[in-house]
Amino acid sequence: MRFIDSLRHRLHSLFHRDAANAELNDELRFHLDTLIERNIARGMSPRQARTAAQKEFGSFAEATQSTYESRGTALLEDLAQDVRYGVRSLRRQPGFTAVTVLTLAIGIGACTAIFSLVNAVLLRSLPYGDASRLVYLYTPNPHLKEIPQEATGPSNADFFEIRAQVRSFASMTMFDQKSMNLNTGDQPERVGVARVDSSFFHTLEAAPLIGREFRDADQEPGNSRSVVLSYSLWQSLFAGSDDVLSRNITLDGETYHVVGVMPSGFGYPHKTDLAFGNGNIADTQLWVPIALTAQERASRDPSSINALARLAPGVSVKDAQAEMSPLVARLQPLHHDLIFSGGMIALVKPLTQTVLGGARPLMLLLLGAVGSVLLIACANAANLLLARAAGRRHELGVRTTLGASRGRLVRQMLTESLLLASAAGIIGVGLALFFIRALIKLNPGNIPHMETTSLDLRTMVFLILISFVTSILFGTLPALSGTRINVADFLSSAGTRLIVDRRRLRRGLVVAQVALVVVLLTGAGLFLRSYRKVLSVQAGFSPSTLTAGLPVSTSADTEDKRRAFYASVLEGVSSQPGLSAAGLVNYLPLSDSESITTLWVDGYPNQKNQWVESRDVSSGYFTAMQIPLLRGRYFTAEEDTSAPRFVVIINQTFANTYLAGKDPIGHRLRTNSDDPWATIVGVVQDIRNESIETAAVPQIYTPFFSSFAPPIGVTVAVRSSLPQSATIAALRSAVRSIDPNLPLSHIRLMSELTAHATAPRRFQTTLLSVFSGIALFLAIVGVYGLLAYTVRQRTGEIGLRMALGSSRAHIARLILNEGLSLLLAGLGIGIVGGIAFAHLLRSFLYQVPALDPLTFVLVPVLLLIATLVACLVPSIRAAAIDPMVALRHE
Repeated sequence: MRFIDSLRHRLHSLFHRDAANAELNDELRFHLDTLIERNIARGMSPRQARTAAQKEFGSFAEATQSTYESRGTALLEDLAQDVRYGVRSLRRQPGFTAVTVLTLAIGIGACTAIFSLVNAVLLRSLPYGDASRLVYLYTPNPHLKEIPQEATGPSNADFFEIRAQVRSFASMTMFDQKSMNLNTGDQPERVGVARVDSSFFHTLEAAPLIGREFRDADQEPGNSRSVVLSYSLWQSLFAGSDDVLSRNITLDGETYHVVGVMPSGFGYPHKTDLAFGNGNIADTQLWVPIALTAQERASRDPSSINALARLAPGVSVKDAQAEMSPLVARLQPLHHDLIFSGGMIALVKPLTQTVLGGARPLMLLLLGAVGSVLLIACANAANLLLARAAGRRHELGVRTTLGASRGRLVRQMLTESLLLASAAGIIGVGLALFFIRALIKLNPGNIPHMETTSLDLRTMVFLILISFVTSILFGTLPALSGTRINVADFLSSAGTRLIVDRRRLRRGLVVAQVALVVVLLTGAGLFLRSYRKVLSVQAGFSPSTLTAGLPVSTSADTEDKRRAFYASVLEGVSSQPGLSAAGLVNYLPLSDSESITTLWVDGYPNQKNQWVESRDVSSGYFTAMQIPLLRGRYFTAEEDTSAPRFVVIINQTFANTYLAGKDPIGHRLRTNSDDPWATIVGVVQDIRNESIETAAVPQIYTPFFSSFAPPIGVTVAVRSSLPQSATIAALRSAVRSIDPNLPLSHIRLMSELTAHATAPRRFQTTLLSVFSGIALFLAIVGVYGLLAYTVRQRTGEIGLRMALGSSRAHIARLILNEGLSLLLAGLGIGIVGGIAFAHLLRSFLYQVPALDPLTFVLVPVLLLIATLVACLVPSIRAAAIDPMVALRHE
């Protein structure tokens, strides 16, 4: 209680200082008057009584100071005084204040925006419990180098064996992804769906916001018509209605009963949550039970399921791997399929490594780049403060002469720095919001949870801390340098050596800025060169081809019916006026979806573990995509029938790899040792399938309608002379004429897919280029500021030189040489840093060496041009000085 009373008293004294001082004066006068009255009562005259009372009471000022110090608020009041003085001082120099605050605000705002991105991607907790304990389980064949290990999950039977026998996992779940047709009353739409078992939400430790999780009974065949909605779908379909648990929805023509709604932000599995997810499903909007028959549960064939487990308490990833490996080794001989029969190992991989591992290097790179921008901004602000301190030399000297300690002056100057940084932080909030919106618009699609980037509490705390740290970074050197005053030198006006020392310090700061800019520009140059290389890659198909995802009709529930349905669609689309070509394909290039198959080439000596990319296409596909034919022919219309046609088309890389020096037309191959041989009838140009940056690999094309198991969803590609909107309308009309409840999805030009494929490189190149541009601008402003200040400081010297015969051209060269010397010093340091930085960037580059000669030539040239521009105005001003006026002023 005593502490609270003391605190209340101190706060009252601090914030009501005038009233507290008035109370103190009244109390002191009361005590003095009491002494005077007592002395008069003893017989003294009023004059004697006052003199005696004053002698006994002591100094009025000392009593006031003693009481003031006893309040315990002296330091706070001194700081408040420093703040008031600092505000008045900065208001007297609005130009200096505005430039300094804006310079710092740019650095703080950019740094905060990138931190908010890093926070959303790496630091913020994932929307499920203790993600560090979640692991993915894989059972890859180590001999199949063509198949990434993370693309091979356990078979159904293996999953249940692992769950029953491995004790390292507290729980396990299986799930896969698919797209389904959601009927909303008018136009059906395609939605991303996760088929999950009853342990899914329990394993993730993610509870529904409303309703319940799936039960074991929900995943029994014939009893799996329950659905859990995402928060966003709950809002859009039912407007957040509380009675949603009594509602039904229609998926693929079947009625599903809503049993739960997940919280906002939960959308697992997101596209970026899986190493190899379904490329056409970016977000999961619905969860339905995965219902396996007894035959499916016992199957050891490769499946599309993903296996996720939560480690038991005290168990590490290494422990789980060690326990799972012997079991997988025992299960491997039970496999007779083409993948697992050749070998199988256990792989346990942390979920966070899969989700965040690929993004971490880029996030660290961006943090380093924006941190360099902030350092350059701090160096600029420090230079401005050094110039200001030189202008305040007389003021600081007088205060030192009158007894002010150096610590007191340093505190005053650091307070002013903190005021500048605080103002910059406030403006930085607005700039950070602007930068964040720009970042989200640039979202390349491969950075996990980037869309959740925002100014949350952690980011605001970071902004406050970075503002404080910034004030120390740019304020300490000017404060220490500006207050290093020798009273004797000051009184004799001999401060030349101090001015020289400050000039060296300012030059050093500018050189450091130039060096950092060289490093950033080197990185940006390498990224730009790589991006240009990517843009110059020929994808191998026409960018103007329109494509659309087409699900199979719910009535086509057999393979023959699916073939008939797709044939009807293809016929209907081809007959639309204005559509010159149409084709079907099971996996579209650059769609993050691939199909590979085993391979036997007749006469090729090494047939072990040969795998190639495979696509099922209709006869019009190559024409619609404008993929050039190099030899032979395309598939014919007769081969677009349900009867198997054992013909195949290969790409150029296939011919070079397996049939080098031979005419491939007429050669035979097959994709299974038990299959009939297929004859090669054509060779087409290579195209980029996996990504623009991945070179073409051997690939085969087989007739779409000869597929043994037609897919349940395809892509239709059309070539048209109509406007895009008219082409889409014609495509929709053709599909609706066959099944009015079928939605088209992912309608886009191939140019959009190409742009999407290059988006990650465009994102990182844009950001690094923007940061480098900001850094270059700030550094050039720093060079200009130093030279302008130098001209002002050396006005007398310049006037004397001109009076002694120096030409104006000579004076201009003098200032120009000053700027170029800063450039050369910064270049020397920066190129060394740039070389080191370039080696760190090697994994980010595409067909560009780390020590790219063009980049290391263009960066100095760019800086030279920028420096010459910065030197221009100070040089002209120096050359225009009137020697008589300068000497008179001196």
